[in-house]
Formats: sequence, C-alpha cells, structure tokens
Amino acid sequence: MFQYRKSNFAPSVAAIQKHLGAVETELEKIGRMAGRRTSDAAAAASDQIGDAISTILSEMAERFRKGGQAAGDQAGRLSNQALNLGAKYGSNALQEVASEVEDRPLVTIGIALGIGILIGAAVLGSATSSSSTSSRRRR
Repeated sequence: MFQYRKSNFAPSVAAIQKHLGAVETELEKIGRMAGRRTSDAAAAASDQIGDAISTILSEMAERFRKGGQAAGDQAGRLSNQALNLGAKYGSNALQEVASEVEDRPLVTIGIALGIGILIGAAVLGSATSSSSTSSRRRR
C-alpha cells in the first residue's frame, strides 16, 4: 500500500540533509564563539574577583596594623604614666625617710643596725645550714 519511492523524495531529502549539515556547521561555530566569549568573561570576572579580594585583604591588614600601632602607643603612654607615678611616690618616700632621719637620727641608726643584724643572721644561718648539709652528704 505505502511504498517508498526513491525517485520522488531523493532530491528533497538530499536538500534537507544539506541544509541540516549547514545548520549544524553554523551551530558549531556559534558554540565555539560562545565558548570563547564565556571563557573570556569568566577570566575577566576571575580577575575582578581577585582584585576585589586583594583590596579587601589589604584593607584588613592595614586595619590590624593600625590597631596594633594604637595598642602599642596606648601601652607606651600607660608605661610612661606608671613610671612618672612611681618616680613621684619614690621621691615622696625618700623625702619622708630623709625628714625622719633628720628628726630622729639615733632611732634611725638603731633601726638600720637592727636590720643589718637580721640580714647578717639570715645569711650566716643559711651558710651554716648549707655547709652542714654538704658535710652530711660527704659522710
């Protein structure tokens, strides 16, 4: 009933195949161009992202550096204040001792003598105990 007639359809099929081949070739060209454009766009986007990240990291490093410098400056100011305060209290204490020595010279000499005897006894006691310990070890 339905029979294929080669002669009637052959030129039309060949023309369609030829057109499909041309369309396929054109699509391949378009695909290559789109691929190149996409690759170029991806490379450009990658460069932009890299630049943005580099800028952000540089800013963060600068902030940390400034924070460290500020902390160092603050520590320096605090140490200077502590040094000045210590010098002031030390000077006041020295003036107090000097005025007490002027007002009560004999009491001051007695106290100094007592402190000297205590230090001498402590040194002599530790020297005696260390020599007796070392002599026990020798035996």
